[in-house]
Amino acid sequence: MTDQKPWRLEDLAFESMGDDRREKATIDGVEIVREDGRYWIRTQDGPHYDNLAEDGVDAALNYLFGLKRGG
Repeated sequence: MTDQKPWRLEDLAFESMGDDRREKATIDGVEIVREDGRYWIRTQDGPHYDNLAEDGVDAALNYLFGLKRGG
């Protein structure tokens, strides 16, 4: 994480979900699942993002965490 981009895909530590296809990372209650180069982002209270390309993940994370901080 950096001051300019506090939530970046490259900073996440993914762990296997046990099925050899999916990996998951969690930050502050937000779950990011990676499967076959695509990403799904889930929060408890929404919004959710499905089937994102890698280049869309950082923007989605920054938007979500901006909402969580009241931004």
